[in-house]
Amino acid sequence: MKTPLAIILTAVVAVVVSALTTMNNACKSSRHGWCTARSALRQDIKLEPPAQYNHPYDGPVVERVMPVAEVRALCASQGASPRGVACSWVSDGTCYIVLPSDEQAPVSTYRRHETAHCNGWPADHPRRKLG
Repeated sequence: MKTPLAIILTAVVAVVVSALTTMNNACKSSRHGWCTARSALRQDIKLEPPAQYNHPYDGPVVERVMPVAEVRALCASQGASPRGVACSWVSDGTCYIVLPSDEQAPVSTYRRHETAHCNGWPADHPRRKLG
């Protein structure tokens, strides 16, 4: 009697482990929408600027939203890292922001992050107030 129970229990554990592995791989590859909310939230928290920089830019803002491949090319032409997925710079009092249309976090998350750079948040992303 114990042998069939052990076989059934082993089979159930194997099925559960297989299902969890499949779900984890699907989430890592962003193939399923049910994983996106958790991943996007994690990304949103990571990109959140400190409060002193998290406010609208006091001046004109020019924003472009495009596929990340185009963002990388345009941002690299402005001296940003070619690995980045968004960038911003200030020129003659105007904040220029280039944002990805096809990344995991919402465009609004990248917009807030890049606006903070226009407001003076340094590129090395310090979390505490400077000065």
